[in-house]
Amino acid sequence: MPKFHPTPIIQDCWSSIGNITFYHRNGQCFYKRKPYTQYRGTAAQLNQAQVHHRAILAWQQLPHAVQLQWRELAKSVPSHRPPYDDNHHISGYNLFVSAYHGFAQLGREHVPVPQPYPQFPSAALEVLEITPSTGVGDSVTIRCRLTLATTVNPDRWHLSARIQLTVPGMGSDPSKMRSYMPASAGPVEIGQTTSTRDLTFNLTQKGQSPLCSHIRYRLIDELTGYRNNWQRLPH
Repeated sequence: MPKFHPTPIIQDCWSSIGNITFYHRNGQCFYKRKPYTQYRGTAAQLNQAQVHHRAILAWQQLPHAVQLQWRELAKSVPSHRPPYDDNHHISGYNLFVSAYHGFAQLGREHVPVPQPYPQFPSAALEVLEITPSTGVGDSVTIRCRLTLATTVNPDRWHLSARIQLTVPGMGSDPSKMRSYMPASAGPVEIGQTTSTRDLTFNLTQKGQSPLCSHIRYRLIDELTGYRNNWQRLPH
Protein backbone atom coordinates (compact mmCIF):
# COMPACT_ATOMS: atom_id res chain seq x y z
CA MET A 1 0.00 0.00 0.00
CA PRO A 2 1.22 3.58 -0.67
CA LYS A 3 3.10 5.17 2.20
CA PHE A 4 2.23 8.62 3.50
CA HIS A 5 5.22 10.98 3.60
CA PRO A 6 5.03 13.72 6.26
CA THR A 7 5.41 17.36 5.28
CA PRO A 8 6.26 20.40 7.40
CA ILE A 9 2.52 21.21 7.52
CA ILE A 10 1.04 17.69 7.88
CA GLN A 11 3.05 15.37 10.08
CA ASP A 12 0.58 12.50 10.35
CA CYS A 13 -2.85 11.36 9.14
CA TRP A 14 -5.53 9.00 10.37
CA SER A 15 -9.19 8.17 9.75
CA SER A 16 -10.73 8.77 6.30
CA ILE A 17 -11.29 11.62 3.90
CA GLY A 18 -13.27 11.18 0.71
CA ASN A 19 -12.53 7.69 -0.61
CA ILE A 20 -9.07 7.54 1.05
CA THR A 21 -8.43 5.80 4.40
CA PHE A 22 -5.23 6.35 6.39
CA TYR A 23 -3.93 3.63 8.71
CA HIS A 24 -0.78 2.81 10.67
CA ARG A 25 1.40 -0.26 10.59
CA ASN A 26 4.63 -0.66 12.57
CA GLY A 27 4.61 3.03 13.40
CA GLN A 28 4.34 4.16 9.79
CA CYS A 29 1.36 5.75 8.03
CA PHE A 30 -0.09 4.26 4.87
CA TYR A 31 -3.23 4.98 2.89
CA LYS A 32 -5.58 3.03 0.66
CA ARG A 33 -8.74 3.57 -1.31
CA LYS A 34 -12.00 2.43 0.21
CA PRO A 35 -13.42 -0.70 -1.37
CA TYR A 36 -16.36 0.05 -3.64
CA THR A 37 -19.13 -2.40 -4.38
CA GLN A 38 -21.65 -1.40 -6.99
CA TYR A 39 -25.21 -1.59 -5.69
CA ARG A 40 -27.18 -3.57 -8.22
CA GLY A 41 -30.59 -3.17 -6.61
CA THR A 42 -33.06 -5.55 -5.02
CA ALA A 43 -34.85 -8.27 -6.97
CA ALA A 44 -37.98 -6.11 -7.12
CA GLN A 45 -36.02 -3.10 -8.38
CA LEU A 46 -34.29 -5.20 -11.05
CA ASN A 47 -37.63 -6.61 -12.15
CA GLN A 48 -39.08 -3.08 -12.37
CA ALA A 49 -36.10 -1.97 -14.47
CA GLN A 50 -36.67 -4.90 -16.84
CA VAL A 51 -40.36 -4.02 -17.19
CA HIS A 52 -39.40 -0.42 -18.00
CA HIS A 53 -36.89 -1.61 -20.58
CA ARG A 54 -39.55 -3.72 -22.28
CA ALA A 55 -41.92 -0.72 -22.24
CA ILE A 56 -39.30 1.40 -24.01
CA LEU A 57 -38.73 -1.28 -26.64
CA ALA A 58 -42.48 -1.65 -27.15
CA TRP A 59 -42.81 2.11 -27.75
CA GLN A 60 -39.92 2.10 -30.23
CA GLN A 61 -41.56 -0.72 -32.18
CA LEU A 62 -44.91 1.07 -32.53
CA PRO A 63 -45.81 2.39 -35.99
CA HIS A 64 -45.33 6.14 -36.19
CA ALA A 65 -49.05 6.65 -36.80
CA VAL A 66 -49.85 4.89 -33.50
CA GLN A 67 -47.27 7.01 -31.65
CA LEU A 68 -49.05 10.09 -33.00
CA GLN A 69 -52.33 8.77 -31.57
CA TRP A 70 -50.70 8.48 -28.14
CA ARG A 71 -49.32 12.02 -28.45
CA GLU A 72 -52.74 13.38 -29.33
CA LEU A 73 -54.40 11.59 -26.38
CA ALA A 74 -51.71 12.89 -24.00
CA LYS A 75 -52.71 16.51 -24.71
CA SER A 76 -55.71 16.12 -22.39
CA VAL A 77 -53.79 14.35 -19.60
CA PRO A 78 -52.64 16.64 -16.76
CA SER A 79 -48.99 16.58 -15.83
CA HIS A 80 -47.99 14.47 -12.83
CA ARG A 81 -45.54 17.22 -11.84
CA PRO A 82 -46.16 20.89 -11.09
CA PRO A 83 -47.37 23.23 -12.36
CA TYR A 84 -50.74 21.47 -12.45
CA ASP A 85 -52.69 23.49 -14.99
CA ASP A 86 -54.26 23.19 -18.41
CA ASN A 87 -51.11 24.42 -20.14
CA HIS A 88 -48.99 21.45 -19.10
CA HIS A 89 -49.51 17.80 -19.98
CA ILE A 90 -47.48 14.62 -20.26
CA SER A 91 -46.03 13.30 -23.52
CA GLY A 92 -47.49 10.47 -25.58
CA TYR A 93 -44.44 8.38 -24.71
CA ASN A 94 -45.02 8.88 -20.98
CA LEU A 95 -48.71 8.05 -21.34
CA PHE A 96 -47.86 4.82 -23.14
CA VAL A 97 -45.21 3.82 -20.60
CA SER A 98 -47.57 4.60 -17.71
CA ALA A 99 -50.22 2.33 -19.20
CA TYR A 100 -47.63 -0.40 -19.81
CA HIS A 101 -46.47 -0.25 -16.18
CA GLY A 102 -50.06 -0.18 -14.94
CA PHE A 103 -50.93 -3.42 -16.71
CA ALA A 104 -47.66 -4.95 -15.47
CA GLN A 105 -48.60 -4.09 -11.87
CA LEU A 106 -51.93 -5.85 -12.39
CA GLY A 107 -50.10 -8.95 -13.63
CA ARG A 108 -51.27 -8.43 -17.21
CA GLU A 109 -48.18 -7.02 -18.91
CA HIS A 110 -48.86 -6.35 -22.60
CA VAL A 111 -48.61 -3.60 -25.19
CA PRO A 112 -51.52 -1.19 -24.49
CA VAL A 113 -53.62 0.37 -27.22
CA PRO A 114 -54.35 4.11 -27.39
CA GLN A 115 -57.38 5.01 -25.28
CA PRO A 116 -58.66 8.28 -23.82
CA TYR A 117 -57.59 9.07 -20.28
CA PRO A 118 -60.53 8.25 -17.95
CA GLN A 119 -62.06 10.34 -15.21
CA PHE A 120 -60.68 8.74 -12.05
CA PRO A 121 -63.05 8.68 -9.08
CA SER A 122 -62.05 10.42 -5.88
CA ALA A 123 -60.45 7.91 -3.51
CA ALA A 124 -59.82 7.88 0.24
CA LEU A 125 -57.76 5.29 2.12
CA GLU A 126 -58.03 4.54 5.84
CA VAL A 127 -55.77 2.26 7.89
CA LEU A 128 -57.95 0.01 10.03
CA GLU A 129 -55.35 -2.15 11.73
CA ILE A 130 -51.62 -2.91 11.76
CA THR A 131 -50.74 -6.39 13.02
CA PRO A 132 -47.01 -6.72 13.88
CA SER A 133 -45.09 -9.87 13.08
CA THR A 134 -44.64 -12.44 15.83
CA GLY A 135 -41.17 -13.56 14.80
CA VAL A 136 -38.12 -12.55 12.78
CA GLY A 137 -38.88 -12.60 9.07
CA ASP A 138 -42.66 -12.74 9.56
CA SER A 139 -44.82 -10.25 7.72
CA VAL A 140 -46.65 -7.21 9.05
CA THR A 141 -50.29 -7.08 8.03
CA ILE A 142 -51.84 -3.70 7.25
CA ARG A 143 -55.60 -3.77 6.79
CA CYS A 144 -57.03 -0.75 5.00
CA ARG A 145 -60.38 0.44 3.71
CA LEU A 146 -60.61 2.07 0.29
CA THR A 147 -63.57 4.34 -0.39
CA LEU A 148 -64.35 5.41 -3.96
CA ALA A 149 -66.76 8.18 -4.89
CA THR A 150 -68.50 5.97 -7.44
CA THR A 151 -70.98 3.12 -7.49
CA VAL A 152 -70.48 2.28 -11.19
CA ASN A 153 -68.15 -0.66 -11.86
CA PRO A 154 -65.95 -0.06 -8.77
CA ASP A 155 -64.01 -3.28 -9.52
CA ARG A 156 -62.44 -1.39 -12.41
CA TRP A 157 -60.18 0.59 -10.06
CA HIS A 158 -57.26 -1.08 -8.28
CA LEU A 159 -55.08 0.35 -5.52
CA SER A 160 -51.31 0.67 -5.73
CA ALA A 161 -49.38 1.85 -2.66
CA ARG A 162 -45.92 2.87 -1.54
CA ILE A 163 -45.42 2.09 2.17
CA GLN A 164 -42.77 2.64 4.81
CA LEU A 165 -42.93 1.25 8.35
CA THR A 166 -41.43 3.38 11.12
CA VAL A 167 -41.69 3.82 14.85
CA PRO A 168 -44.30 6.36 16.02
CA GLY A 169 -43.12 9.94 15.72
CA MET A 170 -40.61 9.27 12.97
CA GLY A 171 -41.19 10.96 9.62
CA SER A 172 -41.21 9.27 6.24
CA ASP A 173 -38.24 8.87 3.91
CA PRO A 174 -39.32 8.66 0.24
CA SER A 175 -36.19 6.65 -0.63
CA LYS A 176 -37.25 3.93 1.84
CA MET A 177 -40.86 3.61 0.69
CA ARG A 178 -41.54 0.39 -1.23
CA SER A 179 -44.24 -0.43 -3.77
CA TYR A 180 -47.00 -2.87 -2.87
CA MET A 181 -50.16 -4.23 -4.35
CA PRO A 182 -52.81 -5.63 -1.97
CA ALA A 183 -52.22 -9.25 -0.99
CA SER A 184 -55.98 -9.74 -0.68
CA ALA A 185 -59.17 -7.78 -1.22
CA GLY A 186 -62.60 -8.18 0.33
CA PRO A 187 -65.93 -7.81 -1.46
CA VAL A 188 -67.06 -4.40 -2.68
CA GLU A 189 -69.85 -2.82 -0.65
CA ILE A 190 -72.04 -0.41 -2.61
CA GLY A 191 -73.61 2.56 -0.84
CA GLN A 192 -75.78 5.36 -2.11
CA THR A 193 -72.93 7.44 -3.55
CA THR A 194 -69.76 5.55 -2.65
CA SER A 195 -68.30 2.05 -2.71
CA THR A 196 -65.90 0.56 -0.15
CA ARG A 197 -63.56 -2.40 -0.06
CA ASP A 198 -61.19 -3.74 2.60
CA LEU A 199 -57.64 -4.44 1.42
CA THR A 200 -54.72 -6.21 3.08
CA PHE A 201 -51.01 -5.53 2.55
CA ASN A 202 -48.24 -7.85 3.77
CA LEU A 203 -44.85 -6.30 4.57
CA THR A 204 -41.65 -7.69 6.05
CA GLN A 205 -40.84 -6.25 9.47
CA LYS A 206 -37.33 -5.80 10.90
CA GLY A 207 -37.34 -5.89 14.68
CA GLN A 208 -40.27 -5.87 17.08
CA SER A 209 -40.81 -2.15 17.72
CA PRO A 210 -44.19 -0.41 17.77
CA LEU A 211 -45.22 0.43 14.24
CA CYS A 212 -46.43 3.43 12.32
CA SER A 213 -47.07 3.43 8.58
CA HIS A 214 -46.46 6.10 5.96
CA ILE A 215 -48.49 5.45 2.83
CA ARG A 216 -48.84 7.01 -0.60
CA TYR A 217 -51.46 5.54 -2.89
CA ARG A 218 -53.05 5.86 -6.31
CA LEU A 219 -55.50 4.03 -8.55
CA ILE A 220 -54.87 1.85 -11.59
CA ASP A 221 -57.56 1.53 -14.24
CA GLU A 222 -57.81 -2.11 -15.29
CA LEU A 223 -59.37 -1.18 -18.65
CA THR A 224 -56.62 1.18 -19.83
CA GLY A 225 -53.68 0.58 -17.47
CA TYR A 226 -53.56 4.30 -16.70
CA ARG A 227 -52.67 5.53 -13.20
CA ASN A 228 -53.59 8.78 -11.52
CA ASN A 229 -51.49 11.04 -9.29
CA TRP A 230 -50.24 9.95 -5.88
CA GLN A 231 -52.14 10.86 -2.72
CA ARG A 232 -50.62 10.85 0.76
CA LEU A 233 -52.31 9.20 3.69
CA PRO A 234 -51.85 11.17 6.95
CA HIS A 235 -50.47 8.91 9.69
